[in-house]
Amino acid sequence: MNLRLLLSRLLHSRWTSLLAICLGIGLLFFEPIDQSRDYTTKRRPDFQTSLTPTPFRNPTATPPTQGGHGKDVFYLHCMPCHGDQGQGLTDEFRFRQYPPEDTNCWKSGCHGDRPYENGFTLPKTVPALIGPGTLSHFTTAQDVYNFIHKAMPFNAPGSLSDEEYLQLLAFLLESNHIVPDGTRLDAASLANIALHGNMLAPTAASNSPDQPSAANGSLLIGVLVFLFTATILSFITRPRRPRSG
Repeated sequence: MNLRLLLSRLLHSRWTSLLAICLGIGLLFFEPIDQSRDYTTKRRPDFQTSLTPTPFRNPTATPPTQGGHGKDVFYLHCMPCHGDQGQGLTDEFRFRQYPPEDTNCWKSGCHGDRPYENGFTLPKTVPALIGPGTLSHFTTAQDVYNFIHKAMPFNAPGSLSDEEYLQLLAFLLESNHIVPDGTRLDAASLANIALHGNMLAPTAASNSPDQPSAANGSLLIGVLVFLFTATILSFITRPRRPRSG
């Protein structure tokens, strides 16, 4: 039996057809490697499972969003005066957070009438920024941005970058439930965000519904491979008409 005859019988075998069909169906469930997934959880039996597995991405103290970065900006530049919860420079915050010798912020030689060299004088009261009734002097997010960009931080007004002021604003708006967590602010949207009304507010960033996901792409590839395999198989296995003499 020559090789051509053997190959012809193998291609016309129904087991070959069944194998090809199974291959096509299996490709329907093909899933490419997702780079965002952590594949390190499956370890060899001899690996020390008592160790904490290293995550795929290094964790951060705050979410990697505009508001998350704004929280870091707040704690660095705003917390000493406005409190760790945005409650303002309250007695509770000062006596809990400050050293005993610094709890009276308005004394002479601190931030009172005669501050320390290169120091500054604090207002008698420092308002809360987070909680009921806060930001009541402003109408829109644009008003808040304009104020903090011009006057804050109190000891160095206007010293932050435009993006840092946007990040700080996003954190304040999220903390006061004015915009959803994860909202991305830009300069053009601020005037449309009302602090005490029902004006249009941007929504949190999300995947567009008309953007195909990785799973849909895998399913499409599987369908195309299956149809191609079935077409080739149908062409090979169809009965041949005898040639006329």
